[in-house]
Amino acid sequence: MAKGFHDTQEFKELRQRVSEIRKRLAHERQSRTENDAVVEKSGDDCLSQIQTLRQTLNVIFDRLERHTISEMERSKTSLRNNIQADVGQIDDVTEKLEMLTDALKDGSETNEALSYIGFSKCEEIIFKAQLLLQTIANKDDFKMTFQSFKGTTEYLSSLEMLGEVICEGGEKPLPRPDHVFEVEKHVLHSAKVSDDKNTCYITGICRLANGEFLLSDTANSKLKLLNSSYRVVSTSDVPDWPQDVCSTGQREAAVSVDDTKTDMKSCWSV
Repeated sequence: MAKGFHDTQEFKELRQRVSEIRKRLAHERQSRTENDAVVEKSGDDCLSQIQTLRQTLNVIFDRLERHTISEMERSKTSLRNNIQADVGQIDDVTEKLEMLTDALKDGSETNEALSYIGFSKCEEIIFKAQLLLQTIANKDDFKMTFQSFKGTTEYLSSLEMLGEVICEGGEKPLPRPDHVFEVEKHVLHSAKVSDDKNTCYITGICRLANGEFLLSDTANSKLKLLNSSYRVVSTSDVPDWPQDVCSTGQREAAVSVDDTKTDMKSCWSV
């Protein structure tokens, strides 16, 4: 079985094929090593962006805190001014009432005309005092509370990260079943050999590990081996009609056949 194997084209091309594979492997190893360095650098870039984002957020929160405190101080000043205005009016009315009552007490026994004037003034101040008391009574006590904007704390608490780390590369996704492929190039190659009795009817094709292609020709009940230049280099007759073919190893394939006499479907290894 091994006699004459050294003279076969496959054996003669083995060294070249091994050399080409080793070159490709070395190239891919270098490429992956360089890609590892790219990943390391991109990780450092991501870390820098995360830290920059944190600094930006700190600046934003500091600004929000300053503005919120400033607004609180402005509101507090406004409320205190309102309270002090009421206190000032109370003190003014109180002082006037004290002065008038003291004047009435001192002059009540000596001059009735002065007492009458003082009494009238006192009635006027009492009326103003009653209006002031009514106005103040209609006011609720001032106070201040802080309420954060709705959802702010909940939203920040719900975050697990400051952003999304997106990883690219790796295995390319398989196309969707309904994906429409675009034909870039169309070339015709003949699979006909001299002893074909019928027009070729290719029902199956697969690419072998060595780069060759195996076809199933149902009309001529043959398997046809094509090289990388798409030329037929070998054929094999099949007793039944071959339907499809697939690669199962380095130079092995499985072919499904259709026996029209018995209507049986079977699979052969070739």
